[in-house]
Amino acid sequence: MAAMSRDRTWALRWSYFFLTLFAIFSLVPPLYMLITSLKSSAEISAATNPWWVFNPTLRITSIADIEPVLTFFRNSAFVRSSW
Repeated sequence: MAAMSRDRTWALRWSYFFLTLFAIFSLVPPLYMLITSLKSSAEISAATNPWWVFNPTLRITSIADIEPVLTFFRNSAFVRSSW
């Protein structure tokens, strides 16, 4: 088998470099969302390391449980339907 040319070797190295860079940029946001989903609201807003979960929780707070959000949604739906 013939030895690979120097140009092809460098092209493969650059291809793997950019592929790795693309993979990192593609996988970091879902990983950050997963990490954030395991944090409490207080831990999310705290000025600590954003990549580490100190007290993991599976408690889910629904946005529908917050009173002003329902009022805002109802007002928007009413304005939208009156057009």
